[in-house]
Amino acid sequence: MIAPPWEQRAKHLEFLQSTIARLSTNSFLIKGWTMTLTGALGAVVTQLPKRSVATAALLLTMGFWLLDSYYLRQERMFRSLYEKAAEDPSGIPLFTLDADRYSEPVGCLAVFLSSTMLLFYGSLLLLDVTGLVVLA
Repeated sequence: MIAPPWEQRAKHLEFLQSTIARLSTNSFLIKGWTMTLTGALGAVVTQLPKRSVATAALLLTMGFWLLDSYYLRQERMFRSLYEKAAEDPSGIPLFTLDADRYSEPVGCLAVFLSSTMLLFYGSLLLLDVTGLVVLA
């Protein structure tokens, strides 16, 4: 037996919400790993001052910043898809998870340079660069 359309729409919104929650969790985990690895490498640099270790910390911070930006961009796109599916169910095909096609465009650079990303990763990057300058 096929569920009524309103139940199908509710299930679709649940799928979208679970995807958004998963992306948010990934972003949170990335920030945790960034803090852990940057702190560990910072501790190593204080005990064993090597430019290569400070450079590794800098590269790790940049890599995690890019990865976290990707997840934040995906999350924003899925939030946009969720809002559209909730507002106008007829405009979004049932059970679609194609955020690229049906959501508002989200710029990569805008996410990368958003205030939360700049505050978190910018401060870590500043510490990494300071470590490199001190070791120079």
